[in-house]
Amino acid sequence: MNSKIKPKKEKKATVEIVVLDDHADRSALNAALNSSLADVVVLSDHQGGTNNELSQAFLGAAFSDPEVVVAYSDESISDNRGRHLRSHFKPDWSPERFRSQFYIGKLLAVRRTKALAAVLDSALDESLATVHGSALRWELVLRLTESGGKVVHIPKPLVGYVDPSFSVNPDPPGRGSNEMLEATAVVQAHCARQNIAANVEISEPGNTLHLRRQTDASTKVSLIIPTCGSSGTVWGQERVFIIELVQSIITKSTWKNVEFVVVADTATPPLVRRALTQLCGDRLVWVDYDHPFNFSDKIAKGRAASSGQVLLLLNDDMEVISEDFIEELIGLALDPGVGAVGARLLLADGRLQHIGHRYADGTFHLFAGYDGDYPGPEDMCRVTRECIGVTAACLAIRAEVFDEVGGMALDFPNNFNDVDFSLRLRERGLRNIVTPHAVLFHFESVTRDGTVTAEEAHLLFSRWGAQLNSDPYSNPNLESGRIEWLEKGAH
Repeated sequence: MNSKIKPKKEKKATVEIVVLDDHADRSALNAALNSSLADVVVLSDHQGGTNNELSQAFLGAAFSDPEVVVAYSDESISDNRGRHLRSHFKPDWSPERFRSQFYIGKLLAVRRTKALAAVLDSALDESLATVHGSALRWELVLRLTESGGKVVHIPKPLVGYVDPSFSVNPDPPGRGSNEMLEATAVVQAHCARQNIAANVEISEPGNTLHLRRQTDASTKVSLIIPTCGSSGTVWGQERVFIIELVQSIITKSTWKNVEFVVVADTATPPLVRRALTQLCGDRLVWVDYDHPFNFSDKIAKGRAASSGQVLLLLNDDMEVISEDFIEELIGLALDPGVGAVGARLLLADGRLQHIGHRYADGTFHLFAGYDGDYPGPEDMCRVTRECIGVTAACLAIRAEVFDEVGGMALDFPNNFNDVDFSLRLRERGLRNIVTPHAVLFHFESVTRDGTVTAEEAHLLFSRWGAQLNSDPYSNPNLESGRIEWLEKGAH
């Protein structure tokens, strides 16, 4: 006799909300966790917020996966009459961003037994004995996730506040506040536990952190620069772009262990090679290129001639702004879990050209055209963070990783090669990152035609259609097809 076997129903975790003051210390956190017997504890301050039955249902479902240790949600902000003002729409778990910013906000749900163990471990670190408030929550989440515990983002406003001045950090501390200094110590201790060689500093204007990676000076960087030796006018002056770029790197960059791998069309004027030889000396690697323009192929030829542990791809129409841009990029690229690393790029007039990609019913440079120092929603443009992709105009990657993925696809000779490359890196489980602390001018498309053809667009969407509508570092509550972080129906 045949009988149907019914699939076993997943048991939802039990959830309980416990009150934990925003400025609580470790003993108060321990007491709050011990006050409940639920599987999951939602740490909530007594001053506000809405954690109703619907919220608990979502959280119970999220924690039905035994590997989940932390969950957070989006948030809704209202005025004192209950009218919606705005929402905080957050990305899925972004560990690099979390090292710089407690972006998960007010609703913090944790697996209780794991959290108790983390608090016990934390108590053994005397340097963190006085940690409290937001820094304490920061420390708790870091410890819970260091051993690979999963984090779930619920893209629904499960918590709401009547506070128009509310920020992404619970009572965000300023630069001189004890909590921000404590947060610096918390993240520094996390780096030590994770073998991340970095100095943790407070960034301007004082409510985010910056991890300055410390990289061995013996690390050789290959700057791969395709060029045809084009000239143009910038700021009212004629320039040969490749010469000005290399000059700015040599005079401004503080990282000296580099080679300049210049992949030059055969039509490149001879004066360009003479000038670069004089500038670079024996650090110049010249690669002649006698094929029709194909950016991906030029990069491949440059890689074949390079000898660095890290590759830094650069368009020739750029100029250095931040002296330590190479250190910032390669320090992140050397992380074993990281794929491509991009920079903050500015147009000649100071507006943003690039601060990471967004793929949402199309591919976009997020916030392109905004002011160059635009902080972004909840200061997201001020912190190093994961993003779905970065531009190849300035892209750092370990040479071994570049080789493992087979370089850039040759069937994208002009456009979308970086999109395809970024998505192939993500397929391998690597995180792409953009940092605002590496800054260059990019005089975009001055040296070539940037027009996108129908064939290129069709190839991209036929290969990556689904992934172009599922950006984990965007949010489903945002309008798609836009460069902005715009709430659906808010315009």
